[in-house]
Amino acid sequence: MIFKIENKTIYEVLFKQRNIFLDIFMVLFSVAFMAVMANIRIPLWPVPITMQTFGVFLIAFFFGSRKGTVAILAYLVAGLVGFGVFAGYSSGWAPFIGPTGGYLVGFLFMVLIVGWMIEKGYGRTRKSILICMLLGEIVLYTFGLAGLWIYLGDVSLAKVLMLGFVPFIVGDTIKALGAAALFPYLWKGAEKISQ
Repeated sequence: MIFKIENKTIYEVLFKQRNIFLDIFMVLFSVAFMAVMANIRIPLWPVPITMQTFGVFLIAFFFGSRKGTVAILAYLVAGLVGFGVFAGYSSGWAPFIGPTGGYLVGFLFMVLIVGWMIEKGYGRTRKSILICMLLGEIVLYTFGLAGLWIYLGDVSLAKVLMLGFVPFIVGDTIKALGAAALFPYLWKGAEKISQ
């Protein structure tokens, strides 16, 4: 399936007449959306299973790298200044210096990389969506596991993987397959609207 909107994001296709007010509204909507995704969760220790990664992927696919990064940065700042947008409706510094800190920082780099790939024409077919998601997950886990290892202190890499990676494999696979099934239809719908 070839799309004619190769170098545009879904946001650019759907909203041809954009302005600063629409951008601000969409960023604020993204913060609220991420707060909901953060609290669809299975509470595990030290890192809960949430829908945040899926939320970051949706934002990257919708906005691309620049606006997507602004949206995720706004989400992180909202949590940092006291809005309960993180998992368990938490906020402040604790999530950043705790076991989830690396994952939160990783969201920024994940949206940047995946959004950049979308702007370069990836993410239109099921195969390229899976490639985007795989690269995004690699970036996220690089930061997340590094942060978790620092938090846990003197533990083995195997222990870090058992706590911060293994419990998420099944969920991440389901999210990837769901995105691969859903996202081509989002592009197809955006292309029809743009005609």
